[in-house]
Amino acid sequence: MPEINQQTKSPHQNQLRFVGLLLVIGLSRHIPLSYPELSNFSPILALVLLSGASLRGYWSWVTPLCAVLVTDLIINPSYGLSLLEPFMLVTLLSYFLIFLLGKKLSSTRSLGKLIGGGIAGALLFHFTTCGFAWLGNPAYAKSASGFLQALTIGEPGFAPAYLFLRNTLASTILFTAALGWIALRIKAPVSPAIGNPRPVRSH
Repeated sequence: MPEINQQTKSPHQNQLRFVGLLLVIGLSRHIPLSYPELSNFSPILALVLLSGASLRGYWSWVTPLCAVLVTDLIINPSYGLSLLEPFMLVTLLSYFLIFLLGKKLSSTRSLGKLIGGGIAGALLFHFTTCGFAWLGNPAYAKSASGFLQALTIGEPGFAPAYLFLRNTLASTILFTAALGWIALRIKAPVSPAIGNPRPVRSH
């Protein structure tokens, strides 16, 4: 019985440690405010992806929700944004889609597949947010060339969109590789019941 209790406790402790690590890293999203050239260099997409892929039960959605909401409450006033503005709602939608992508990768034990998911998530985020900007911003022609402009050079007078994509891809690959390696090292089978890890019985 003590052995079973130890087996039950260990996966839960590992998950809690990983949750804490993701939350701490999520708070680093304020860094680009001090370094504008690092705009969109953020761990948030990797955090959302790996929460879906590596956490179980309520931790899988509570962790990214806390990281996003808390840090957005800190960051958004610096950009003059609120959580309920249309662009922020589209951003939250892209996070949700990346979370679902992570859920699709929950059975993998391949770091390469997690990194591939991170790249797909970064591209999804870029296409979703730039697509919304293209639809809502009169500076863009509502044509294929206007959409391509929104994805690449962006609106004249502002930083080009491809720099945001570069930083998004670089940071997502970096954080997915680092955190994904940790997640795979500590990953243990748990039951799908909310917050209730159980040992796997051998047959």
